[in-house]
Amino acid sequence: MEFVIIYIVIAVILCMLTRRLFFLIFAVLSVFMLIVLAMNVYFCYMTIGLLMSKRRKGSFVRVENENENAALLGKNISYKVAVYDIDGVEYKSVFPAEGAFNVYFYSTKKRCSLWLNKKRGRVFDMYNVVSCIVWPLFSSMSCVGMGFIIVFARRMGL
Repeated sequence: MEFVIIYIVIAVILCMLTRRLFFLIFAVLSVFMLIVLAMNVYFCYMTIGLLMSKRRKGSFVRVENENENAALLGKNISYKVAVYDIDGVEYKSVFPAEGAFNVYFYSTKKRCSLWLNKKRGRVFDMYNVVSCIVWPLFSSMSCVGMGFIIVFARRMGL
């Protein structure tokens, strides 16, 4: 919430100082592009971890809470993570579990393909693999689209 208020104050100051809409569009889209590019770097890092993983057969066991200390925020963050069993050893998923569709995504009745990363002690399930492949593609396309909007706004003389 504070981020939105700070952003609105910056937008108002830019409008008062420059009186041009282009600088406001440029500032907003630049911040969005930086956020998307940072997430793109993260997902590329996770894709490298996926490429170093070995494919194994396993089964879903449960969804449990994971507590992690966020050093930047100065507080503990709790999220749900899927736990899988591969040859009698339980491994947690790399990404947090889906919140809304647990019944559809996680089934204890069937074995599934998992990608085990021994170095991290975590697994990639099929949904993690799709995320690692699809996200960098869509984020790159959205950054290119935002760049076109900036160029178009500049040429229109906004």
